[in-house]
Amino acid sequence: MTGTTRQPAEFNRVVCFVDGSPDGLEALRQAATLRAPDGELVGVVPLDLGLAAEAGFEATHAAVQLEEEAEQARDAAAAALEGIPSAEVEIVSGRPAAALRAVAEHRRADLLAIGRHGSSRRRGLIVGSLVTEMIHDAPCPVLVTRAPTEGGPWVPRTLTVGIDGSDCSLDALGVARALGERLGARVRLLAATGGKRIDADELGRLGDVELDERRPVDALVAASEGSDLVVVGCRGLHGLASLGSVSERVAHRAVSTVLVVRGGASHGQELRGGIADGP
Repeated sequence: MTGTTRQPAEFNRVVCFVDGSPDGLEALRQAATLRAPDGELVGVVPLDLGLAAEAGFEATHAAVQLEEEAEQARDAAAAALEGIPSAEVEIVSGRPAAALRAVAEHRRADLLAIGRHGSSRRRGLIVGSLVTEMIHDAPCPVLVTRAPTEGGPWVPRTLTVGIDGSDCSLDALGVARALGERLGARVRLLAATGGKRIDADELGRLGDVELDERRPVDALVAASEGSDLVVVGCRGLHGLASLGSVSERVAHRAVSTVLVVRGGASHGQELRGGIADGP
């Protein structure tokens, strides 16, 4: 670890999952807040007509209904984006994960946003699975949004970033500091000491670091209660190695919006067991 972080790119091209729910619209608004001033924002409404086949003899009617719901979701999102420059909404055929990944790759997205909370158990299961898949497979950082608990617009005043000395946590720190500077937000550095050993003195070279005796997930979830945005690194693990990762569990359990900064699966030397992904 060198004590400096790599300068991250701006969020110039942002893709957002839209499904017609209030949480999807909140994700759009938060994505618009984090994108670069001159960046573009694309809302993606997946249209999975494969679901209609499950309706049997009613497949044709089900397909029409799915198309109508997608159009309604697109129109609601377009209305929410009215007045916001360089923003659009499109309907994309395919399952949600495949549709989002395709658009993100085609647009060379710098950020992918998904609204986490759901108004129904079915949506919660679908979006929860989508969040997990995108954290591990998206080609860019993933923003998992939640509406402010006190209501009103989301204004990121306090950003908490988990650090442990690994390259991916340093990437997360770089992103948090860049966002904090642009948004005028306070950046809080947090290191959990309840996992395997971390070098607190070495981390102190990065700035004023808060030490928390709890394990990484518990420390970050607790910190989310006083934060508008939690930023955590992810090594981009796949398969069995990705199960139960810190970033995934924090994204699902935090009460605030979470930004998962994805990195490669084999970054340099790490101080293991801290806040970046690991068992």
